[in-house]
Parts: sequence; structure tokens; C-alpha cells
Amino acid sequence: MTFDHDTGLYNVEGSLVAWLQVQLTTNRPPLITTVRLNLNAPEQVINPPEWSVHFLGYTESDQTYTGGQVGDSLKGNIVYGLMEVNCWVSRQDTNWRAQLNQMMDAVTKAVKSTTAVIVRDFYASSSAPPTLNYRIVLDGAEIRNPPVDPNPDIERRRVLIRFFWVERA
Repeated sequence: MTFDHDTGLYNVEGSLVAWLQVQLTTNRPPLITTVRLNLNAPEQVINPPEWSVHFLGYTESDQTYTGGQVGDSLKGNIVYGLMEVNCWVSRQDTNWRAQLNQMMDAVTKAVKSTTAVIVRDFYASSSAPPTLNYRIVLDGAEIRNPPVDPNPDIERRRVLIRFFWVERA
């Protein structure tokens, strides 16, 4: 028995994380020596400077087009999502302000230079997922200042990335 859900959350989230990793590696800020994405914070300890990624939820559109028919005898609907990318730095580093600004710029540049992310099939392979004929549309990014971290040595900024795609099943 095969299980295919090409545009399900597993493939969408995996595709967005893979896209972000490539973008940050390609456009690595000068003050950051390595690009590290923490996908399991707070279980995995933050080790600044690094980025952490969280998916904050999804909302399905209540407006269906042609009864939700999306071709190839599949049904579907637009799903809107919000991804949070946190930029973490240590105030112990004398360049922490510059690091933080460069990290935020790297994320916003990634969003502004990309109109859509191609969905990849992580069900087929987690290490080298093939591309699928679907896309995730990036709908902008905004920087937010979170509450002050209880650890005075840590500084963080949030970048919220809006996106949507047509989930087909």
C-alpha cells in the first residue's frame, strides 16, 4: 500500500525548511560563521548565533473554487500558514547587534527574493526529496520584537513569514 499526500503538511513544512536552509547558506551573513537551524527548540538548546524555526498554525480557506476540484480528479483547498523564524544571538559577543540585524536581513532577503517554493516529496526520500509539480506561495515577512528573554545574555528577534498553498487529496 502506498501513501501519497504530495501537498500535506509533512511535505510543505519540509520544503519550507529545506528552502530556508539553502537561502541562508547561499546568503550567509558575514558575521555568522555557520548556518544552524534549530528545528526542535525549546527541547534542543539554543546555541547562538542560530535561527530557530516554528510553524504557528494553518487556516483553510472557506471559499472553494469549482467545488474544491483542483484537477487530476483531486479535491483541494487553499491553506494559509504562518512560519516563525527566530534569530538568536549572544550579548557576550561584541558584535551581537550587527549579527542580529544581519540574521534578520538574511531571512527577509530570502522571502523577498523568492515568490514561490517548490514542494518536495519527503515521503519518497528525506535526504534527497524529488520535486513535485506544486508550489508554496510566500506572502511576505514581518519582523517582530518578542518579549525580553529571561536570560540577559540572549537577544532574539522574530520574523513571521506568511505563506499559502493548495492542499490536494
